[in-house]
Amino acid sequence: MSMSVFFKHIFIIISLLSLSTELVAQKKQKETIYKSEYENVTRNVYNKKLLSLSETQPPKHIDYKGPEITTGSTFLFGAIPLERAFPTAYPENHYLPYYFSSKAYKCPTALSLLKYYQPIINKELEKHQLPKELHLVPLVCSAFNPMSKNGIGGEGFWHLTYPQAVKYGLRVDEFVDERRDMEKSTFAALSNIKQLYELYQNWELALAAYSCGVVNVNKAILRSGKKDYKSLYELLPTETNEFVNAFTAMVYIVNYDDYEVVKLKPKFDRDTLTLERKLQAKALEDVIGFDKDQFTFLNPVLNFDKAILPANYPLYFDKADRKKIIEMKDSIYFYQDSILNKPKEIEPKDDLENIPDFDGEPVVYTVKSGDVLGIIAERYKVSVAELQSWNNLRGTRIDIGQKLSIYGERQAAPEPVAEEKQETKQETPKNNSFSSGDYSIYTVKSGDNLWLIAKNYPGISADDIMKFNNIDANLNIGQQLKIPKK
Repeated sequence: MSMSVFFKHIFIIISLLSLSTELVAQKKQKETIYKSEYENVTRNVYNKKLLSLSETQPPKHIDYKGPEITTGSTFLFGAIPLERAFPTAYPENHYLPYYFSSKAYKCPTALSLLKYYQPIINKELEKHQLPKELHLVPLVCSAFNPMSKNGIGGEGFWHLTYPQAVKYGLRVDEFVDERRDMEKSTFAALSNIKQLYELYQNWELALAAYSCGVVNVNKAILRSGKKDYKSLYELLPTETNEFVNAFTAMVYIVNYDDYEVVKLKPKFDRDTLTLERKLQAKALEDVIGFDKDQFTFLNPVLNFDKAILPANYPLYFDKADRKKIIEMKDSIYFYQDSILNKPKEIEPKDDLENIPDFDGEPVVYTVKSGDVLGIIAERYKVSVAELQSWNNLRGTRIDIGQKLSIYGERQAAPEPVAEEKQETKQETPKNNSFSSGDYSIYTVKSGDNLWLIAKNYPGISADDIMKFNNIDANLNIGQQLKIPKK
């Protein structure tokens, strides 16, 4: 079939689609992942955020300016005509009329995203000496949605399966899924596609095996006794045939027009940081006012249903958040260990609406460096909710120098200066449980916090150590602490 006849057939199908309710119904029945991801290219959470950060925006139009298709028109896949590389054509390939229909206004956005990721993809294509048209695979699979899944085990930008990913060194576990990393997944995907083409010497079979695995393709070959995609079509998973057809159609579409693609210029004020220990996202939210949504966008590789940041893995942070984390690391981990991971007692007063007012004078506490609400609340034997209620705090953020009113059982002089002087003069607070002269010495090491130290001394809490040494939660390597003995 000549290219001119081919495209005449395309436009006839498009006309029928707009007139025939029967064909519209058929189209709705064939709503595959490749259609839904393409349909949502401007609406999935990741792309929506990425586009919002760009100075330039793709146009929204369906005004085709493509060249006239003649009998001499030839589209190439690598160095050979496209119709030779992908000769199998079926009425089931409903992607051609779909891409050419009113939904094609998504093309400017989809292809602008492709241009944004082009340097990463082209680097691997050139290294493996693969046809440049394979850069369309992630567009077809996921429309560049890192959270995409194809229903047969494939996930991420390139719909890599778990065996494909781990074979090429990607990390996929309960905390991290590097199939959502464009650079690492591109390396794995194109390495795999090259190997599959060397195995089958056929691009249709190579992409089919990429989708459903070598085992399924080889089973189909054994059952049919043939090694061409057309003969295996009915024996392969529906999702696999949908992928091959969608890819073939997209190659034609991209050859037809440039769709006024723009160069996206998203701006990130970010830097990497590697944590020495696992950290709960809530600890960051409570202590530094961490923006979880922004962090999730910057790190799509994380399995954030766990809400845990893994240790020893480079993560992206806003530069401002990164600076705060470095400065307040000890306080953040102390809050996680002593507050978030401490079994919570059932206290009706934790409900803000049930917190009573107090008639007495409050203790006025001045916030110092390293303080967080949880530590202050534990020191004064009150709850975080009470501190929030008494001081009209909407969240858990407090600032150095801020004055907090504390009511309840532990009354103190109303003058904050007097309170601070008393704390300065008093070397070892009175505590009937301890002997002021009976203690051991502990030297602070790298990675220590008060909670970890207290665990080594049965019956001693982090708060006990702070009181006995008249210190806050911040520690220095080499600092000597007096550990009281019961």
